[in-house]
Amino acid sequence: MTNIHLPRYVKACAFTICISLTFACTSSKNLNKNYTYFQGELDTLTTQLKELSIQPGDLLSIVVYSKSLNQEQAAIFNIPNTGGTTTTSGAGGGVQGYQVSSAGVIDVPIIGGIKASGLTREQLQNLLVQKLNPYIKDPSVLVRFLQININILGEVRAPGVHSFKTDKITILDAISASGDLTDYGKREDIMVIREEGNVRKYYKINLTDGSFFRSPAYQLQPNDIVYVSANNAKLKTLNIDPEAQRKTGLLFTSISALLSVITLVVTLTK
Repeated sequence: MTNIHLPRYVKACAFTICISLTFACTSSKNLNKNYTYFQGELDTLTTQLKELSIQPGDLLSIVVYSKSLNQEQAAIFNIPNTGGTTTTSGAGGGVQGYQVSSAGVIDVPIIGGIKASGLTREQLQNLLVQKLNPYIKDPSVLVRFLQININILGEVRAPGVHSFKTDKITILDAISASGDLTDYGKREDIMVIREEGNVRKYYKINLTDGSFFRSPAYQLQPNDIVYVSANNAKLKTLNIDPEAQRKTGLLFTSISALLSVITLVVTLTK
């Protein structure tokens, strides 16, 4: 086989390009770590999702019925679930049910105002059964959340207010509902903003570390705000200098031309 003697400048260019490609591949491997969820060792733990307390602004479905054959006594108490109270908040449009007032009260036919804020669904059910005993024989009550809103902002594919019909919502449910993070989403820097009484609290979630399952913000609460920060790649994109971008384009054009020259030289020296 004939030895190929290339000019020094061609060898230097080839060496530079090889180093650049190696660096690019190494950087790519490092970047992949930033896109992987649940890294490291994951502990086996029991995750107990809590019963949420009812808050002002919540929309509740309250179904009342009698354990006896006579259901007519319960009919009037189910009116708000069939057309009495209506809200247009959230993605679901007009949803009907009992709206908890800003004072934390629901207005039940005949009975009047009942303080619901601060109670769990089960506690409200038991309270309503006591209040309904004079009007219904063997009353039974089923309370559920009709609509829990979570506001998801930042680097997700479908930002905005997302509504859920369950009171056991996790940060993963919210991210799934928003179409997952974009390529620019910072997996290790997700903030949950929560109003607790008159105090605003901030929780940080790192999806690349399995310990976030233990976070108080793993289970979301009504009206939580989830904000996904942009990673460095996005921030650099937003701050691009047009002149620098033009020079970068020229650099890649020059490299492409050099590769063509090297290919031609190698072909001619064979």
